[in-house]
Amino acid sequence: MTIVVGAGLAGLTCAKVLAEAERPFLLLEAARRPGGRVVSDHTPEGFTLDRGFQVLLDSYPAARRHLDYKELGGGAFRSGAMFVGEGRPRCLENPLRNPLSVLGALGCGILPFADQFRLLRVTWIAMNGSRDFDNLTTEDFLRGCGFSEGFFLRFARPFFGGVLLDPDLQTSAKFFLRYLRSFVTGRALLPARGIGGIAEQLVSHLPRQSMRYGARVHELVYRNGRACGVRVDGGQSIEAFEIVLAVDEPAVCRLLVAGRSRPARGTAVHYLVADRAFYRGAWLCLPPRRKQSPVLHAALLTNAVPGLAPPGSHLWSVTVLPDHPQATDADFVAADVASWFGVASGELRPLAYTTVPYAVPEQLPAFEHRSAAWGELPTGVILAGDASCGASIDAVMTSGEVAAKKVISSGALN
Repeated sequence: MTIVVGAGLAGLTCAKVLAEAERPFLLLEAARRPGGRVVSDHTPEGFTLDRGFQVLLDSYPAARRHLDYKELGGGAFRSGAMFVGEGRPRCLENPLRNPLSVLGALGCGILPFADQFRLLRVTWIAMNGSRDFDNLTTEDFLRGCGFSEGFFLRFARPFFGGVLLDPDLQTSAKFFLRYLRSFVTGRALLPARGIGGIAEQLVSHLPRQSMRYGARVHELVYRNGRACGVRVDGGQSIEAFEIVLAVDEPAVCRLLVAGRSRPARGTAVHYLVADRAFYRGAWLCLPPRRKQSPVLHAALLTNAVPGLAPPGSHLWSVTVLPDHPQATDADFVAADVASWFGVASGELRPLAYTTVPYAVPEQLPAFEHRSAAWGELPTGVILAGDASCGASIDAVMTSGEVAAKKVISSGALN
């Protein structure tokens, strides 16, 4: 039997592939429900709240292999952004999806023509992968392309910084370009039941008797130098021929009793409610990056998926810098968002504030080629999740798929 530790997207994908191959497994999850960091809470009033602003790109290959998009339902954001906070809101569409949008962009003054041309060139590089930028940070790469300071202020830091959870843009340029390619070629989807709908759908493919929640793995058990099982909190030991660790990097280091995990990048989101929509269309709103405000970007979620709020309510997700002095001040954040549209701050009511201290591990240049913090994996242990790959939905699902195929190729059934 194979034990899969962790029911995040990597572990769930691994379990799904094993189930399809009719390989026996037991999925152990410390929490009381699956999904890891990709979960949604449903309030008694009828609001659906994710753990941070998350979207599913329909260009993700692994997601297309393992998810039924029609069954997930929901809606999609526009390919582009709405620029706010500097006079009248103005929209910029992805010219690869709407070539005529270039004409409107030239006259609206969002970005100078030179920066728009540079952005098209960066997009071409992302699509073609003609050079290796693995040793550059995203900021160094973009500055090397000649972008203006205005581009960093109005677009790069609020958009790319928000997507990467890295407003300083120190993430690997190679990973940034991979992410950009997915954004350019795909739509940003939000499932009908929130981002947690992804985990719910994956779980629906798994036999109930093969899943245990509230089962935190305390340590690995070894015999003759090979990992042969796990011990859960409470002392129970469970034997296995292969163990897939589909947990975050701190948990990997704890279970292997080796190494030190990379620093984490966190995120924080205010959920706000209004009685009316302030704009039409499912746009991501990008304010200029200002030191006095914690806001990175915001979205009126119900413009994409009305069912995320009860009838007559409009739900906002506002991503803020978690360590900013005003990060927890919901009234300050509501007033900032309201000012973009010239409405009274009282029209936006605070609903909830959620923080995710460990959203993704730090992904500095060459992070994928670094020597693992724990050294060589013990025999019988296979790694999946963002401890072994980039921190995106597609990357972790792919890692779970690869881990399952390793188990299947080993030929062990018991």
